[in-house]
Amino acid sequence: MTGLLLKDILYLKNQFRLLLILFVFYAVILFTTSSHIEQFNAVFDALIVMFPMIIITNAFAYDETSKWNTYSLSLPVAKNGIVLAKYLLLIILICSGAILPIIENIATGNLVEETLVGIYAACAIGITLCSILIPLFYQFGTQKARIVLMIFVMIPTIGSLLLKDTQLSVPSEATILFWLKLSPVILVLIFLCSYFLSCYIFEKKDV
Repeated sequence: MTGLLLKDILYLKNQFRLLLILFVFYAVILFTTSSHIEQFNAVFDALIVMFPMIIITNAFAYDETSKWNTYSLSLPVAKNGIVLAKYLLLIILICSGAILPIIENIATGNLVEETLVGIYAACAIGITLCSILIPLFYQFGTQKARIVLMIFVMIPTIGSLLLKDTQLSVPSEATILFWLKLSPVILVLIFLCSYFLSCYIFEKKDV
């Protein structure tokens, strides 16, 4: 299991370096210009969502190019262990992306509740999108899965545009707080359902 995870990390180490370079770049901008910490946090909230998706996509693309799944079946590892390695990689990516802005906000004395909520929301979106993406990769491959993911992303976007002109009432603070407290349970369920679905697909798939 450790070897499977290490394989992806070593294979994608240049992209991990890119994340560190981006962090340093925006940190320098923050300290040397009049940029506000809110702008820095907004940039990293976006990176927390996008970077795991890019890494996971490339990890699957590299596996397809190298015919890794066929080779992996000769290893003394169960198929669900091979799938689990990808989900552990996702957790590492999300945690890595969240730790960096937290460190920066602590260093600048700007770590407040709103900042943590924003980082948590970005992590939740990243986990949800990747949890949709990974089973699609196992089922359709990277090329077709990207198209399907675009459809998933466009549906709420189009829906929000259609609802923009409607006079819907804004949820109360109590309602928002309720769903915020419930969201970790929902995220765990999404993550587990995604994992077991990927295991089922990979088990049935002829690689």
